[in-house]
Amino acid sequence: MPAPNAPQPPPAPPDRTPTSPRVPQRAARSQGENAAIFANAVRLASMMVRTLGPFCEVAVHDFSDMDHSLIHIEGSLTGRRVGAPVAGLLTKALRRSGHEVEDAIAFSSTTPAGLTLKSSVCFLRNRRGEVVGAVCLHFDLTDLERFQGVLHGLLRFENASDKEPTNLFPACTSDASYSIIETAIRKAGKHPAAMNRQEKKQFVRMMDEEGAFQIKGMVQHLAKAMRISIYTVYNYMRQIKEEGQRQEQPETTE
Repeated sequence: MPAPNAPQPPPAPPDRTPTSPRVPQRAARSQGENAAIFANAVRLASMMVRTLGPFCEVAVHDFSDMDHSLIHIEGSLTGRRVGAPVAGLLTKALRRSGHEVEDAIAFSSTTPAGLTLKSSVCFLRNRRGEVVGAVCLHFDLTDLERFQGVLHGLLRFENASDKEPTNLFPACTSDASYSIIETAIRKAGKHPAAMNRQEKKQFVRMMDEEGAFQIKGMVQHLAKAMRISIYTVYNYMRQIKEEGQRQEQPETTE
């Protein structure tokens, strides 16, 4: 038994050990979630390049380290390597919109070597909607643009741009009739079956000016296309002829 006047030992310090490891667990879950996001992005990048071939490049960025954000790249259009920094376009978009930043689809870009690219950016988000990275797709259009120039020269016609393509090889008169009618419908911009009376008469006038009624059986084919009777077509033709004759008569002066 200790002596009555013996000094007592100091009290034990309070236990400051956290009762719940929530913070470490949350960080571990976040790291695991991000790892899964980037693993899926890498698989997607490989699939796209293997599908689209050497004209395609796909880069995966992890925004936890902006100075070395490029963690995976498939293809070699831009000449970058893993560990490259994030592009200024992405940092500008993130600075402006934060986690609300929207994907950028099918915009034009160029490489230092002068390649013309069609590019898209898809931002990667965790379950809380926070942007953690991005997948960037680039497709090389340089050779296609050159080929487009070749095609443009081959497909250019000497006739005026307002001329309609002409069927020069009808197999029979009905083919010729339907070809002329279809050309007139394209020029009118409206099918005659949907026209009012005045529009239908103007359509017949346009056909007459094209010399359509010189073809045997044209009236019958036109009446069928316009969904009116043959007699109505002849009536429009008579009215057009009378209007033309009145316009040709000289004015009399008193």
